[in-house]
Amino acid sequence: MKTKARKDSIRKRKNIEEKYSWDRLSDSDHERKSHKARALIATVIVISLFLLYMVKLYRVQVSDHEYYSVKSDSNRIRIRPIQATRGIIYDRKGSILADNISTFNLIVKKELIKDKKDFLKKLGLLVNLDKNIIESIEKQYKNRRLKDITIIEDITLDDYSKIAVDQYILPIIELSPKSKRRYNFPESISHLMGYVGKVSNNDLDSPVVKIHEGMTEIGKLGVERFYQNILSGQPGFEKLETDAKGEVIRILETKEPIRGRDVVLTIDLELQNFIYEKVKKKEGAVIVMNPNNGDVLAFVSFPGYDLNLFTKSISNQQYTDLLNDIRRPLINRATTGQYPPGSTLKPFIGMIALEQGIIDANKHVNCDGAYELGNHKRPFRCWKKDGHGDANLSYALTQSCDVFFYRVAELTGIDSISEHLYKYGFGERTYIDLYGEKSGLIPDRKWKLKTKALPWYPGETLNVGIGQGYFLATPMQLTLATASLATNGETYTPHLLLGDKNNKTNEISVYKHKNNKFSTLFKHPDYLEIVKHAMWRVVNEKRVGTASSMKKIRNIEFAGKTGTAQVYNLDKGKTGTKRLQDHALFISYAPFELPEIVVTVVVENGGGGSATAAPIARDIIEYYMDKKSTSVSMYE
Repeated sequence: MKTKARKDSIRKRKNIEEKYSWDRLSDSDHERKSHKARALIATVIVISLFLLYMVKLYRVQVSDHEYYSVKSDSNRIRIRPIQATRGIIYDRKGSILADNISTFNLIVKKELIKDKKDFLKKLGLLVNLDKNIIESIEKQYKNRRLKDITIIEDITLDDYSKIAVDQYILPIIELSPKSKRRYNFPESISHLMGYVGKVSNNDLDSPVVKIHEGMTEIGKLGVERFYQNILSGQPGFEKLETDAKGEVIRILETKEPIRGRDVVLTIDLELQNFIYEKVKKKEGAVIVMNPNNGDVLAFVSFPGYDLNLFTKSISNQQYTDLLNDIRRPLINRATTGQYPPGSTLKPFIGMIALEQGIIDANKHVNCDGAYELGNHKRPFRCWKKDGHGDANLSYALTQSCDVFFYRVAELTGIDSISEHLYKYGFGERTYIDLYGEKSGLIPDRKWKLKTKALPWYPGETLNVGIGQGYFLATPMQLTLATASLATNGETYTPHLLLGDKNNKTNEISVYKHKNNKFSTLFKHPDYLEIVKHAMWRVVNEKRVGTASSMKKIRNIEFAGKTGTAQVYNLDKGKTGTKRLQDHALFISYAPFELPEIVVTVVVENGGGGSATAAPIARDIIEYYMDKKSTSVSMYE
């Protein structure tokens, strides 16, 4: 038994050994096959990576060589724009209105400021950081257009030398030369000229101005804005080689900027200054225009303000003072001031009534000091309490009789009045070369229903008939309308540009006013003569015309029409403040026979037109006639 059991044990061990011996041989083969597979995969991967590397290397070295070469250079080469010098602005006789002076600014390149708080802290050790400087730096830092931040404008070399002693504290600041705008007679030309200021984020979205790379300043208002693209010129650049730290090693290439074109305006500076000195203590506007070509000889909105405050960063306090000034010096009253024209509208109401056959030269209306309108509670009063008696159109214009024009307006109707006033330029822009011009207002039934959700009342037609009520006009519109009478309907678009000059080629471009001529059609010349003769009587017929008490101009006769626009209906017995007094207006042209100029005067709260506005116009006409031999333009 033992022997048999032993034999079985030995046999089982042999079977187990044989079994595991076969498994070991099997594992060895499997491993050899596995190694071969892994080696093949690794080889494929390595070859694939090598091929990918070769393709990439080919793209970098061959197919995309130019792209990567430029990209490499961009890390080594930097382009620094050079702003062009702005063109000079002249008056018609060659007097400089705006030019440029050389100055220095203390600046820092925005890209070099790593930590704004740390920068301001170190800067405070070098300069006196007041509130205005900090606010200016903060504002410029947020301006995505500006690449350089101006710390101090118009810094003197002596002041910079004191800063340079400790500049190691903040070596990134530097002195930068700059061309700065300078305005001669800045108050008298303020609303005409506008000013130059730093490019703002809003300027970037403007559809009318072109922003060049590196441009830091731009025209903001007036002529500076309207002719920005002419005055700005073409910028240049410097191609700089820099090291790894961004420091400039050398200048590789320079392209000089092209200075902006010089602009010559139609303005006569001597006339402009003469007018401003007469009116600067008042508020209002004066415009002098040549009706034969549209040249605006004087464009005065008063009071003005110092334009040179804006050529550097005006302080918040200075700007706030201008905004809060009760005289509102920042408002351009000549094109954005909208006033009831008062009796200056009567010549045009008279023309409409004549042409529509409502009246003729012999139509009389009795004026007893008031006009009764059916179903109206109170009568419509004339400025003359005891009335003008029996009046025709000529006498009514000469005496500015309200009752006559109440009746004429009622007979003509608001529909006809509003329709025909447009042909004189009311109710729409004159398209003078300035932005922001207002269009005034010719009220009618549709306008009132749309804006006030109310019907038109008959009494409102009477108010329009004497230039009151809802009717509004700008001084520029009154000037253009008067020109249409003076020239028998042959008028031109008012303009400020006389010409411009290319400073590189000396090529001169002259404004062609004949391209902007338009006609106001009058049905009968005789009707126009009735109105024009009445305007002559206003100034020249003693004790009859509302402006006939003025001193006469030697050898010159002119025509005009006074206007007094009510600002506030004062109750009987009250006197009111100056701000509630009537506006004074006067429209005129001279000489009467062969008109050379149209003069419009609007004085806010000036009282009567005959007492305030007419004498100003008279003095302007006299001054022009005395000086006109010297007013020839530089292009004539």
